[in-house]
Amino acid sequence: MARKIKFKAKWDGATVGWESTDGKPAKDHKTKIDHGADPEEIELKILVDQSAKSLKLRIDCGHPFQVWEDESCCPPAGIGTDQITVLSCDVDSVTISDSNTGQERTLRYQINVVDKDGNSHPCDPIIQNGGGGPGFQFD
Repeated sequence: MARKIKFKAKWDGATVGWESTDGKPAKDHKTKIDHGADPEEIELKILVDQSAKSLKLRIDCGHPFQVWEDESCCPPAGIGTDQITVLSCDVDSVTISDSNTGQERTLRYQINVVDKDGNSHPCDPIIQNGGGGPGFQFD
């Protein structure tokens, strides 16, 4: 069973802000995977606050997820690590696998979300890989 992580979109009239379920900004959210832990499936789900309902936000399944190994800024397009594989995508969730192998590392990622007009509203949290896992991925 996949670990489920949810982020909520809120519209302030000019931009979409993303929060984790604890009310903190998504950019400060860290999913931690322990050192030596098995590979893990992670389902990332977007929820939409009443303030953002009219935007009709959805995950861009043509380009749902991007990630790289760097703590300093948001990731460039694509999958810039051997730790992550996208398993599935639909309008409100994307499921990935994290192999958690090798050294400990921080994975900066972005869920690519668009509105009804195709405007981008990305959500950009963090995965803290403990590393040292057994070295296999989900099939």
